Amino acid sequence: MGESMGEPPVGLIRFINTPIAQPFIQARNVGFVSALIASLVLGGITVLLTTSNALAFSIAVVSLVANASFVMNRYLGHASTPIAVNLNHPFMDGGSFGEAEVQIQLSDGKWVDTGAHRTKVISNDLTGGFNIVHDTIDFPILGHFSTAKKRTPLLIRHMALINQAIALRDAVNNIPDPIAEARGREAKESGLLERSWLEEEQEIEVESPLVSFFKREE
Repeated sequence: MGESMGEPPVGLIRFINTPIAQPFIQARNVGFVSALIASLVLGGITVLLTTSNALAFSIAVVSLVANASFVMNRYLGHASTPIAVNLNHPFMDGGSFGEAEVQIQLSDGKWVDTGAHRTKVISNDLTGGFNIVHDTIDFPILGHFSTAKKRTPLLIRHMALINQAIALRDAVNNIPDPIAEARGREAKESGLLERSWLEEEQEIEVESPLVSFFKREE
């Protein structure tokens, strides 16, 4: 993510520092304590079985490093999420007194507003990695987002969280959900088409083929 730990613009809070992300920090702390306890227990068992303090110490250290690394990698996956929101956003778990905002951080460290639409990533064939674009017909580019060579689980998780932040922002700002609107239009058009077919079938049943032909010609 480039300068992934750069500070967001004034008035915006990075995702990992929002109240909704605090369970990830708590899970990291609990994970470190659990890793330490597990390494001590494993070292103690080794001493009892082998009476070798050196071997027990080595096993305890290896266990601690392995478990702590696993916990830290999971935490950094959330901590590196390149989203920042303002105090009015639902991620802040408080009341809204104005418009909610969402910004994302590009691979060069620059922060940009997500705009009115949800987002997706597409491959950048020129420089490699992925661009982040608006999920619309023409896919307007917001910028270069990731240097990853393929769609990793971390990249997918980040995109899901970004779009969730955008959806929550729009809900607070009373902006209609374009996906819900599209589904509503689709259902409505489907209903109109179904009624149209029913009406045509009824006309065919009561009219002769010749009358129907002239009606189509008109």
